[in-house]
Amino acid sequence: MSYRRLTPEEIEDLRAEMRATGQWMKAELAKRRREHGEANPDETSASPITNGEVSRSAPGDE
Repeated sequence: MSYRRLTPEEIEDLRAEMRATGQWMKAELAKRRREHGEANPDETSASPITNGEVSRSAPGDE
């Protein structure tokens, strides 16, 4: 398998796509919070990863 380097234009396109996706994600999360009410204070954090842990439990472990 052969790989090639991305051109500066391709790199900038990827960065622009990532910025747009990040903005969409933030807006979608805000919308869902408004629709479903605020989460418990214990469930919110400035960062989704704390103390080196990805999550406290896997989905469905409740």
